[in-house]
Amino acid sequence: MQKHVHAALASAAGPVLRALYAFRDPKEQVPSEPFLLVANHVTAADPVLLALALKKQMLYFVASEHLMQKGLGSKILRLLYDPIVRRKGDTAVTTVKEMLATLKAGLNVGVFPEGTCSFDGRNSPFLPTIGKLARAAKCALVTYRFEGGFFTLPRWGRGIRRGRYFGHIVRVYAPEELKSMTDAEINAHIERDLAEDAYARIEQEPVAYRSRHRAEYLESAFFLCPRCRRVGTIRTLRDRIRCDCGLDASLDAHYRLHGMPYGTLIDWDADQLAWLQTAANDPDFSFSDGDVTLWENDDAHRRIRLASGTLCMTRGAISVGDRSFALSDVSDMELVRRNLLVFSTHDGHYQASGKDALNTRKYMLLYRIWKGVPQS
Repeated sequence: MQKHVHAALASAAGPVLRALYAFRDPKEQVPSEPFLLVANHVTAADPVLLALALKKQMLYFVASEHLMQKGLGSKILRLLYDPIVRRKGDTAVTTVKEMLATLKAGLNVGVFPEGTCSFDGRNSPFLPTIGKLARAAKCALVTYRFEGGFFTLPRWGRGIRRGRYFGHIVRVYAPEELKSMTDAEINAHIERDLAEDAYARIEQEPVAYRSRHRAEYLESAFFLCPRCRRVGTIRTLRDRIRCDCGLDASLDAHYRLHGMPYGTLIDWDADQLAWLQTAANDPDFSFSDGDVTLWENDDAHRRIRLASGTLCMTRGAISVGDRSFALSDVSDMELVRRNLLVFSTHDGHYQASGKDALNTRKYMLLYRIWKGVPQS
């Protein structure tokens, strides 16, 4: 039944969604037997558009837990697509077991090995276990690449910018071919097939991505003013980027910065990360923001409100209001959507949320610096 409902929905909604996102995809053949599909992750719309592109071969996606917290919408999603739920900020052992069980049941599985959407248009680090998973699955591996999506629906942004959004199969690997490779070799193939750089792409294929809100909410991802070197002073409106120090910059339809020391978001991000690497060496360094709410996620994926107040992170602890957690007890920290900060401890799963422009990314970056884990 699910396959028939999926095919009907894809046929009905496909033309509308393709027009909305200016999405184009060629008609392609995929294996008739069960397969594992891996794709790069550039926007929140990727799973929907991928399902449309391969509507004749239903995919069971690995989905973030937050999708199960949307009331009736989550119930419908569970009924129609029964996604494999992955808790952000938690280990992936259970998720991997469910993926393998789904494949062995003769169903197709789709996964985004970056685990998160890009903030600057380039790939985030891939899960190092994806090659091992592909070998263990003993089925075909399909690699799929999205191009142009970052500028269409940037993770930090507001609204859709119509330009060019393209998706296509890069390669299909037979089970016998995967068997002859090492896990590292499979990882290398996946990274090569899914490699994407939005700025390099737009240089090769110039396309304008038009929006009246082009720069809005950039401050949710970019926290350092390049002029005065202060944190949390950036404000955006339409295509303008301003700071009370006198910075008055803009972001054009090709995502080039004007009025800044550099021309791309990649360069701005590199600058703030270098600054943070140095600042983090101060044992008393910390971040804080007001008007934040802390929630606990229970085993049924429901949110339970715990506290509200100031979010603060020092080298010793992270806290919201009167609830505090030793940073040594936090096993992982990630972001969902624009700025939902999620983290896990040995006895619970939590998320912190605030206003649309709240920058929680800086907390995740600082946590990873102090823990010595890769940035994304």
